[in-house]
Amino acid sequence: MLRPYLVPVETALWLYPVVAALVLVPAAVRGYRRRGRAGGWSALVGYTFVFYLLAAFLQTVIPLPRESEGLCTAMRYAAHPQLEPLDFLRTVSEAGGGSWSPLGLLGLMPFWTALLNFVLLLPLGLYLRYYLHQGLLPATALAFGTSLFFETTQYTGLWYTYSCPYRQFNVDDLLLNTLGAILGWLLAGPLAGLLPRHDPDGERLRYGPRVTVPRRALAYGCDLAGWLIAWTLATGLLSVGAEWATGRRHALLVGTVLAVVWFWLLPLAWGGATPGQRAVLLRVARPDGSRAGAARLTARQVLTHAPLGLGWALLAVRTGVLPFPDGTPRLLLWAAAGAAAFLAWVWSPLAILVRGDRRAPGERWTGTALVATPNRRERRRPPRQRNAQQEQEQEQEQEPGREPGGTPRTAEPEPAAGRRGRPG
Repeated sequence: MLRPYLVPVETALWLYPVVAALVLVPAAVRGYRRRGRAGGWSALVGYTFVFYLLAAFLQTVIPLPRESEGLCTAMRYAAHPQLEPLDFLRTVSEAGGGSWSPLGLLGLMPFWTALLNFVLLLPLGLYLRYYLHQGLLPATALAFGTSLFFETTQYTGLWYTYSCPYRQFNVDDLLLNTLGAILGWLLAGPLAGLLPRHDPDGERLRYGPRVTVPRRALAYGCDLAGWLIAWTLATGLLSVGAEWATGRRHALLVGTVLAVVWFWLLPLAWGGATPGQRAVLLRVARPDGSRAGAARLTARQVLTHAPLGLGWALLAVRTGVLPFPDGTPRLLLWAAAGAAAFLAWVWSPLAILVRGDRRAPGERWTGTALVATPNRRERRRPPRQRNAQQEQEQEQEQEPGREPGGTPRTAEPEPAAGRRGRPG
């Protein structure tokens, strides 16, 4: 009986890894901007929310019928929307012969259809209150809008993918979906006391100033992906506007120019931040937070992105765009690329994890540091409130038992003299 309702859930389990991979980077960027970190309980709840939305949507469209000449004839009932409120009560009563006994209802398909429609958006009400902090009226409006989207998706035949509707638009579904979401919102109150507190502002205050290796890696990955996308688009437009051979001939030159703009000129113009660093609220500065200056910033960018530049040069040599002699000079270029990669991708992350100042070797050599910047909400706060927050952050940094960045310091054993006279 319940098999048609389990098929969409199974489909959601298959599709969820793909959807999660697509939203992983945007969700991580938003996490750093909103909460100061990408992981934690909030991220786990967010991914369960994505899975729930996927499963709920698939519940309204799957199983899909086979397109055939007789489809519209077989689905003729779906062409007429059901607009009479509470008609499901009549349907259940007729199916049970007028009996409403609990045991009798369990064997009735119309009863299960109504019950599952009621339960479908109940989790949405929970998420809207606990995770998104929505009040009752906004949550009700969002639930009704979600249900209306589901019903119109069904009535239009998956937005005119099919030549006719294959499921009926039912006003009772709107009513039951919305009532279920309201119940979920009400249940979220007592349930919130049993779950970890979802406090983005508190997480932002605690984790926002930290410049961790995953945060650095996300910024670097965003920069690399953004530069490659810009390069692909630029060379593609050049090939279309001129000719294919012209685009191929100038592809590496266009990539080099874009790299100079992306990794050097934009940070000079934006106060020390590449586009990827701006996305996760980081910038290059001096260790005290002041501007790094053009010379320091240039030196730091060269050391940080040397593997990328040398690898690009090797690609240019391999394709014949950059003339380069064979033999020892080419081996030296390979050796330089390997050494730069070891410095940037192996030595630097290890140094950041081990050293107390959390700075990479290239940053120490150039007198720079990667520092966190406030998000938009923090910049809008009055100066007095921002100063109070900074003082609180400094107190947390200076709190005994914590390393810079809020990492708990391993407790050291006290000398015997320090323990004398203390109750056991």
